[in-house]
Amino acid sequence: MVKIKKIVVSTLMVIVWFVMFAMLIPMKSGRGQFATVSICLIINGILAAYYSCIGHRPATFREWLSM
Repeated sequence: MVKIKKIVVSTLMVIVWFVMFAMLIPMKSGRGQFATVSICLIINGILAAYYSCIGHRPATFREWLSM
């Protein structure tokens, strides 16, 4: 089950990057580009944190850093 979750989360992270680039290419507004990149980085950051906690479930932030 852990392996399946990691595959799904990894796939979602790649999809977020593809969507970001698909939105950035035709976009002309600098603010829109900044907002799109910011939102995608936040989403990928959350997915990355979840990915690192899938197998371990640390109780504190300090335990998460020591993994």
